[in-house]
Amino acid sequence: MNQQDNGFDQHSLDDRLKHLAMEAQQHPPKSQARQRALSRLLNAVSRSKRLSRPRRNQFQEFYEEIYAEAVQRLFAYVCEKIDSYSPDRGEVLQWMNFLLNQRFFIEASREILPVVHQGVDPRRIQRVTIDDLDRNNPSEVNPQLIPSLSQEVAACLEDDPEGLFQAACVANSPNANFQVLALRRMAGYSWQEIASELNMNAQTLSSFYQRSLTKFTPKFKEYLL
Repeated sequence: MNQQDNGFDQHSLDDRLKHLAMEAQQHPPKSQARQRALSRLLNAVSRSKRLSRPRRNQFQEFYEEIYAEAVQRLFAYVCEKIDSYSPDRGEVLQWMNFLLNQRFFIEASREILPVVHQGVDPRRIQRVTIDDLDRNNPSEVNPQLIPSLSQEVAACLEDDPEGLFQAACVANSPNANFQVLALRRMAGYSWQEIASELNMNAQTLSSFYQRSLTKFTPKFKEYLL
């Protein structure tokens, strides 16, 4: 039974993933055909539940947030660099798990974990949450880091001149993109309401939004100055 997750055993799963990866490689970058093949590939990987879970006993309450960010980075890399996969070097899952373990989980942990000085218990550190950033005066948190979500920013989000806000999404969930989340929050929706609408975890969405808001601050300034 354990060998037949989602209707296929490990051998047939490897064959299917390899077929989808090679199908994506046959189509031009950014073409709809390539995007469809990549979407099927990432959906199959997600359903298989065979992505590794590195360092499961570390990072305590930060683990799920780190892991979600690492998987998002991995999927974005696969979409961008699918041509670098070679079946001669191994299976698709081996390639992806190597990248997840050796690169993206490490990168995500460094970004998400606060800097802890020697002798400080990480469990006692209070992190700024997205609710802190969404309150009436987000500039009190860090005026250089977080833009005020004004009407000008709302217009900027809707226009999305370079398509960046729609492209930034929770792993394998294009509907849960930064543009949608930001506009929903500005309209007064709670994270629980947004999570129910998108059928996703509220903490995952708020953590992704917090990181994206920080990431896009320079873009807001560029567009609005």
